[in-house]
Amino acid sequence: MEKLLKDYSDLEKGAYIGAVSSIATADRAASEEEMEYIMALAESADLSDEQKKAVSRAATELTGQELKRCLDILKDSDLKFSLVTDLISFGQADKNYSDEEKANVEKIAHYLGIDQQQFSLLDQFVKKTAEVKPDPEEVTHPSFLSKLGLDDKLKRSGININSLTKGLLSIAGPMILANLIRGRQSRGLSSSLNPFSMGGGGGLGLGSIISMLSGGRGFSRTGNMFNRVFGL
Repeated sequence: MEKLLKDYSDLEKGAYIGAVSSIATADRAASEEEMEYIMALAESADLSDEQKKAVSRAATELTGQELKRCLDILKDSDLKFSLVTDLISFGQADKNYSDEEKANVEKIAHYLGIDQQQFSLLDQFVKKTAEVKPDPEEVTHPSFLSKLGLDDKLKRSGININSLTKGLLSIAGPMILANLIRGRQSRGLSSSLNPFSMGGGGGLGLGSIISMLSGGRGFSRTGNMFNRVFGL
């Protein structure tokens, strides 16, 4: 399988997977199975041992400081757009995306240096993709954003359209998780994770790696962590 996030530095990749892991396991340490999946993502991204350790810390610490460290790194990376796209998908996964939850995502986007126009376009991208319900491979095709009528708008707003979809872990995430589940089953172990659970396929068009990893626990659970980190 092609390496995940291959066009990004080790630090950027570690920060992105670390942020995803921290948000997905907000207010609790990752379970053994969740950590196995997180490490499978890290391995697929060819992370260094140093970054794997950083990702592990992000998935287990409860203060939110590791999340803040990851976000500070992503401020200068195009992966910040992929992360916010995933957060929007996560919020909409249970079709109960409240105004308060949206406001929290907007504040995180602002912290990352994403302006209101860019945020609005990312929100449109998630909604339009949900309407089209494409195959995961189609989302990464260069013509997909043009099909949605968003390519020029995204370009003019300063979003790197070539990196936006390539940075979405939700595209390759289900395949990696399915392989992990098959491995667990071969060892006689059950799995609480589902690669096609809420937001991980689920007919939404664009899955959320955060929702997939959190077992569909819902976006509202992240509130306490965001309060600690940002005072939301």
